[in-house]
Amino acid sequence: MAILRTYAEVQELDPTEVEQQLIDACRAGEPCELAWDVPTEPSVKRTIRADILRYLILGGCEKCPVDGRGVYLSGGYITGMLNLSFGTAKGATQLRHCYFDSQFDAIQTRFEMLILSDSILKGFNAQGAEVKGNVFLRSVTATATLDLNGVTIGGQLACEGAKLKAIKGKAFNAQGAVIKSHVFLSSLTATATVALHSATIGGQLVCDGARITAAGDYAISAANARISGGVFLHPRVQKQKDNIETPFYATGEVRFNGATLGGVYAQQITLVATSTGQTLSLGGAIVNGAVRLDGCDSTGEILLAGSRISGRLTCERIKISNEKGHAFNGQAMRVEHSFVWKKIEHTSGGVSLNGAHVAELNDDPDNWPKTDDLFLDGFTYDRIKGTVSTSPARMGWLESGSFFNREFRPQPYFQYAKFLRETGHDGEARRVLETAEGLLRQDRRRRWRDPRDTPGLNDLQWHWKKLVTWADEYSIDPSLKWVIGYGHAPFRVIHTMTSLIGLCWILTAITWHLGQFAPNSAVIQVSQGWETVQKEDNPAETWSKTGGGADWESFSAFAYAMDVVIPIINFGQTEAWAPSTTRGRWGWWLWWTKWFFGLAGWIVTALGAAAITGIIRRE
Repeated sequence: MAILRTYAEVQELDPTEVEQQLIDACRAGEPCELAWDVPTEPSVKRTIRADILRYLILGGCEKCPVDGRGVYLSGGYITGMLNLSFGTAKGATQLRHCYFDSQFDAIQTRFEMLILSDSILKGFNAQGAEVKGNVFLRSVTATATLDLNGVTIGGQLACEGAKLKAIKGKAFNAQGAVIKSHVFLSSLTATATVALHSATIGGQLVCDGARITAAGDYAISAANARISGGVFLHPRVQKQKDNIETPFYATGEVRFNGATLGGVYAQQITLVATSTGQTLSLGGAIVNGAVRLDGCDSTGEILLAGSRISGRLTCERIKISNEKGHAFNGQAMRVEHSFVWKKIEHTSGGVSLNGAHVAELNDDPDNWPKTDDLFLDGFTYDRIKGTVSTSPARMGWLESGSFFNREFRPQPYFQYAKFLRETGHDGEARRVLETAEGLLRQDRRRRWRDPRDTPGLNDLQWHWKKLVTWADEYSIDPSLKWVIGYGHAPFRVIHTMTSLIGLCWILTAITWHLGQFAPNSAVIQVSQGWETVQKEDNPAETWSKTGGGADWESFSAFAYAMDVVIPIINFGQTEAWAPSTTRGRWGWWLWWTKWFFGLAGWIVTALGAAAITGIIRRE
């Protein structure tokens, strides 16, 4: 390409009629409108050499000055490589509906405004360029990279409807770019990565209707970017939503890891992971606004691990799946507003909220994945919206999220109990903690039974451990659970004591009625008064009503039962009366079972006292 500096050098090239038309239009500050379509092949009426076009864009010379409004060309066929590198364009550079048969370079070039809309480019390299105003690349077609690496744009960058056909590397590269207003990539199609790594965007990044089918790892790579106005992967207003033909679609990761964003709005989009396994990545991002994923369809991992979201995180009516890992990863994220999780269609992959914190959880408790796919260890929240309860759905949510590699993690139960207690639902909190304690003991027995958790035991130690485990499962654990709720329901002991007394009362009353009781005194049993009533149906009752037993302790089946069961109270009944083992089977049964009732009473009383005094934990 010749570098033309003077009008004489231009004349030596013998400008064609169409080139002279362009020269005259630039001198007059008027547009040169050859056509309003893009030429597909060179022609006498449309072809312009790149060296003449360069001469005009850079301002011409004294004998052929370009008007301050710059170059406006429409419908030209540009032959040769247009190289404006390190130059300064005069006025606006507008090359619309043009076909460039070679690379267009503008490295470190200074523009007032750059418009290449509706043009076809073999490639465009504007690394480090400075543009005071806007850059319009609307509906351009590029078969190689549009390279805006490190550019500074004082206005907006608009690439709506662009068709970027690079087959490898980057289709669009604006890494490290500084764009003071918005970036519009609406309805863009690309077959390689759109790179915005470390870019600074003073306005919004708008990608509604874009379709990026990256062959590599990333569809959009914007790690560490600063986007003040937020990221819109769906239309911003209803009118645009109604007119859009297709929603945002990406094959490859949409990556904003470590970025600072004014919000992320990704409703009604489709994301398909490739080699990285991620679809939408906000790992470690700071979002000064909301993240909305309503209606999102993700095949791969949505990554929000370590992100900080000052607004609301909404996951509603989304479809998530990932055969190779997490479908939704919110580990250690922080949401300062609501976290909405409703109407989720989950087919595969884990959902992890390990170590996350949200100000408010607004969810459908039965809409979470089941055990092995849900991880809640370390998940905390200040409040839960809606009905607070220990419903089967909520308890199922807690249980599903409390196991990792078969090991029980009780923190989700403790967190929910803490929330219940702080909101005045102490009874519900105790039920949650009781359930957690039962699962803890169950998990401990599982580990005791697993040889992998207790290596090095000999046969005797192993059998002893099995015996202890059996005793815990069928004796100790049921006693702790049903009598005092593992210490979280200490007054349940009253129900147990009442049941024991009632059962003993019934058995005692039947035995007395059948005449199988006798005074608990050897002297009385050999006395004449007792001997005279032995042929009666109920000798004890007859004797107690005659003169011989009238002054003896009156019998009460209820008081006798309380005397047997309650160890710390003495009503005198057991000292005065005893069931006879020789008068019938009911007496024999009561004589033996009273030892059981007495022992059970001691155990229940001891457990109740321990629970009430706090020896058995309640927290």
